[in-house]
Amino acid sequence: MLKIELNYDNKRLAVYETENEQIRVGRNSANDIHIDNLAVSGSHAIIKRVMNNYFIEDLNSTNGTFVNEKKITQYEILDGDEVIIGKHSLTFHYLRSFSRQKNALDQTMVLDTKKQKELLKKNL
Repeated sequence: MLKIELNYDNKRLAVYETENEQIRVGRNSANDIHIDNLAVSGSHAIIKRVMNNYFIEDLNSTNGTFVNEKKITQYEILDGDEVIIGKHSLTFHYLRSFSRQKNALDQTMVLDTKKQKELLKKNL
């Protein structure tokens, strides 16, 4: 599960906890995360879940999307990342239950030595 903290001027405005596959961010009130500020585009960014990872993509916004102070077009969100949209910030946290699933999927399967040699031989 993903926890998103919406902040403005070091004040927490809202907290969202979600497992949704898509989260839309922008000034338009139809967005999942609505930021009512003229520095924010109507459809500013989208957050997408791909398996157990989340990515943020700027939707050609006027003022851009920044992750940890670097302008991005698309970026994989990591625990603790801060996204700046207009004058607001979004801080992302992976909750434990989600982190455990992610760690299990990150493990590398070890191939049998004979199989590995056969694969390597085919690719020479």
